[in-house]
Formats: sequence, C-alpha cells, structure tokens
Amino acid sequence: MHLKFFWRKSRPMKINLLLVVLCFMICAGMVCAQEVLKHKVTAKQAAASMPEFDNVSCKFQQQKTINNASSVVNLKSGGNFEFVKSKGVVFETTYPLHSVSSYTSSQNKQVSSIIKAISDKNYSYLEKNFDIFYLKKSACWEMALTPKTGSKTASHLKKVYIKGVKHIDYMDIETANSKTSIQFSGCR
Repeated sequence: MHLKFFWRKSRPMKINLLLVVLCFMICAGMVCAQEVLKHKVTAKQAAASMPEFDNVSCKFQQQKTINNASSVVNLKSGGNFEFVKSKGVVFETTYPLHSVSSYTSSQNKQVSSIIKAISDKNYSYLEKNFDIFYLKKSACWEMALTPKTGSKTASHLKKVYIKGVKHIDYMDIETANSKTSIQFSGCR
C-alpha cells in the first residue's frame, strides 16, 4: 500500500529525472564533438591512428536541418548504405521516398576524394584542404575536418565530424545554412 502511494507520488519526479539524464546525454554528445576540435593533428598522425576501413554495408538514419531566412525545415530519411573501397559510397534512401545517391569517383569527385583519402589513409588531400582534428578514447575515435581558409570547400562547408569504433558510426556535416546528422547501424 505504501509502495503504491510512493510510486504515484514520485512518478513526476522520475520523469523529471529521466528528462535531466536525457538532456545531459545530448549535451555530452555536443561537448564530445567540440572536444575533438582541441586536438589538431597532422595527416600523418591521423593516418597512424585511424582503423583500417573495408567494404561495408549497413542501415542509415539521417536528419537534415535547413535554416532558411524565414524558417527552419527538418527532414528525416533512412535506408541502406554501402561503401565499396574501389568504387565509393552509395546511399539508397528507402523512406520517405525511394532514391539512390551514388558518390563514385566519376560522379562526385570531391566527396569521393575525401572518402577515398580516409579509407586509403592518404591524408595529403585532406591536409591540403582541411585542418584535421583527431581524438581517440579506448576503442572509440573521433575526427573533425574544418576547411582551410581560402580552400574551395570553405565557401560552402563549415565542418565535418565523424565518430566510430571499427566503422564510421556517426557523422555530422555542417554547411552555412544546414546540418546533416547520419547514424549508421548494423554494419557488416
């Protein structure tokens, strides 16, 4: 009887505690993304610390926030992701609409160059165009790329943040008026 009374009375407190914990976890993720920006490295240092990337297939969920002058638009999508080291990246969006975006060397040289440079541990392209930041904690690693002043990418790209263990698990791409967050899961 007393336990039921306690449960009913403390339910709002438990919900508030849950909300506080959830907010803390979200803020901790943002702090981690900012923490990596304190660890600038050379391309050679990043290449030595990054894991080897092989071909991979997995699911992805994406959220894109676009800031227009008059409004903010949030778009959610998801589907299948495939990375083939010799060819590039393919995003097959299965919801809300079906589409396929292929980033192979012949179709999108810049995106393909970044992906190929990371997978081949050839960071000279990245070092020429970006400041590279890297942080490793236990098995988890984080990398951030910020365009160098005067580079071709500086006019439209603000920052790329990548996090993973064996594969890339999470990625943020920030431009002047948008932010895209991609979560990868079930990689094989």
